[in-house]
Amino acid sequence: MPLTRAPNLNAASIASLPETARRNFIERLSGADARTLLADWRFWARPEQVPPPGDWRAWLFLGGRGAGKTRAGAEFIAEEVRHARARRIALVAETLADARDVMIKGPSGLIAVAQKRERPKFEPSKRLLTWPNGATALAFSAEDPDALRGPQFDCAWADEFAK
Repeated sequence: MPLTRAPNLNAASIASLPETARRNFIERLSGADARTLLADWRFWARPEQVPPPGDWRAWLFLGGRGAGKTRAGAEFIAEEVRHARARRIALVAETLADARDVMIKGPSGLIAVAQKRERPKFEPSKRLLTWPNGATALAFSAEDPDALRGPQFDCAWADEFAK
């Protein structure tokens, strides 16, 4: 089994190893394993940043500044698109500028977390994000809640919904 697919293997589990075991683990990594680990969100994520297991309809990630909420939301959407579980997505923010600057183009946003071959194209005038596999996301603002009436979505990400 490749190192990156071992059950319960994550950054925290490696950090908890004694120093010698940590050093041995790192020295055993091949170039391919190291590259895979660097790109594997679930390896680096804290448990609260990963969607809960099971059949659920809403996931609330409540945390303070720097808790990783945006990264968790963007990685969740990216994974849903990658595995074709979501084809039409709603991105809802307080303002359209927030959707663009944080959720889409921000340092932890959808474009930043996408693997190069899966990077979506953003058309700001249409509020539209399109992935190479055909999945799309539309940005919405809490300033115009009626705009969400009509379109149908497989998935939605509401950022800073308490605002």
